[in-house]
Amino acid sequence: MVDINTMEQAERVEESIRTGYVEAIIENLVNWIAVEEDLAESYEKFSNSLTSAKERETANKLLVLSSSDADILRMKLGEFEGFENEHKKRIQLVKKLSKSV
Repeated sequence: MVDINTMEQAERVEESIRTGYVEAIIENLVNWIAVEEDLAESYEKFSNSLTSAKERETANKLLVLSSSDADILRMKLGEFEGFENEHKKRIQLVKKLSKSV
């Protein structure tokens, strides 16, 4: 539990949340999206190299799933970027209050 007694403490806590959680999650989502996009591309190339229809079908399903996962992750990234903007507003509010106190 965080027990805040000063605006300076509030600012430190808010900054810690931003750097320790929000920014880390955004960075991980960006990296994960890149991995899923690479996987989709790799499955497409792999599928094109296969002669077995069943193997091609499986590789194509994996391509679709990786592409879908990348789309879902992009949506989550947008949500977290919105969350980050809201969190920045909290930090600015705390900074503004600490200067006026």
